[in-house]
Amino acid sequence: MKRAIAFELSGETAFFKKPDVNANVYFTYSHIPKVALLGMLGAILGHGGYHEQNRSIRAEGETESNVFPEFYEQLQGLHISIVPHGDRGYFPRKIQVFNNGVGYASNEAGNNLIVKEQWLEKPHWTIYILDEGNDEFNQLSDFLLTHQAVYLPYLGKNDHPANISRVREVMLTEVDQVTRIDSLFQPEDVQLGGFARGERNMHYYKELLPFGLEAKLNSYVFLEMMHTNRQVKQILQPENFFQAEDRCIAFY
Repeated sequence: MKRAIAFELSGETAFFKKPDVNANVYFTYSHIPKVALLGMLGAILGHGGYHEQNRSIRAEGETESNVFPEFYEQLQGLHISIVPHGDRGYFPRKIQVFNNGVGYASNEAGNNLIVKEQWLEKPHWTIYILDEGNDEFNQLSDFLLTHQAVYLPYLGKNDHPANISRVREVMLTEVDQVTRIDSLFQPEDVQLGGFARGERNMHYYKELLPFGLEAKLNSYVFLEMMHTNRQVKQILQPENFFQAEDRCIAFY
């Protein structure tokens, strides 16, 4: 029987910037991407991020030790599962408008940049991290269970503090028969049927989310993820699925 560490991750707001739009309004992903989650966990452990990576490259040149930010180098092997708790898998979003008047932010008159960002409101996920018996998991598990953090965790930007609660160890059992999946999952891992008869709150979410970083430019590697209450006909990759706390969850 396998086990995992689980916790509730929430906040008043969150912003996970999409890199494909860079004018007028900055848009957010609908759910926390794996890269952002690894960054948050890396902050808890005290691992360096992009700033420390750039500083290392300037000081030492490009080396094997600074191909990736430290948090990604150390934690990329973790397998995680994300269970959304929004209405039909979604969270409300609002455009926030504010001024950046630091001077160097804009060449416009008055050096004042008007920033528009799309924020998630009151997001809440249950996060599961699979115990694979490695040092990274053991250290992270110890920090979470004892409520320690080197740096404050946040949801995308430091404007959005993260709340971590109900940290616990959970046991995982192999999936036998499944009618629906409660977490985000990869569409190619399952064969879906239709919605259950009489289902009123039908939902179907699919989005390309940042799954990893490529080595040369540290640009995102994307993975298509889905969340729906459509019924499951067949699980095609059973090694990725487990039963935990009366939920069927997928690790990736």
